[in-house]
Amino acid sequence: MTPFHSSRTRSFPLAPRFLLLARGPVSIFVALGVALVVASVLSGADLPTVFGGKKPGDAATVESVKVQGDPMPGGKVTALVRVKLDAGYHVHSNKPSEPQFIATVVTVESAPGVRVGSIGYPAGISQKVDGLAKPLSVYEGEFEVAVPLGLTGTVKLPVVLPGVLRYQACRGAQCYAPRQLKFEIKLEPKP
Repeated sequence: MTPFHSSRTRSFPLAPRFLLLARGPVSIFVALGVALVVASVLSGADLPTVFGGKKPGDAATVESVKVQGDPMPGGKVTALVRVKLDAGYHVHSNKPSEPQFIATVVTVESAPGVRVGSIGYPAGISQKVDGLAKPLSVYEGEFEVAVPLGLTGTVKLPVVLPGVLRYQACRGAQCYAPRQLKFEIKLEPKP
């Protein structure tokens, strides 16, 4: 073994073994990268965050927006907004168990010839969380929000209505900053 290798071993007595086995500049950088990822994960960071993906709390996805009924002048339809939460997360229901908790809310902007009715939310499920005295009213997994829409006799189709899902994702008693997720409701005439 060359003196370079033997001195390197003595210079870094606490280095992980895979760092000591790395040879050449590329191998050393790969080994250091692996060490940083392992350290990040062990410190509690989520893997997607380590790799530049979703941040903790970015837990909701609008899976689909389906329109029930035939959009036509003078008609009524209902848009069903299906939301999926990442595993391990919950959000407070539209009627949280405490007033200081942030409710899950869907808002939809009106457009000429379209009126947005009273939005329907599913009932929350009761969930006991360690560290809290009272059970929470939450949504988990997937849930659907119903948006009733009334079309005037003069509506010009197609129409796109912008919407926003506002939520605060939590894991157990740890909640993240509130988020807003945009989506669209597309009203198109049936052929």
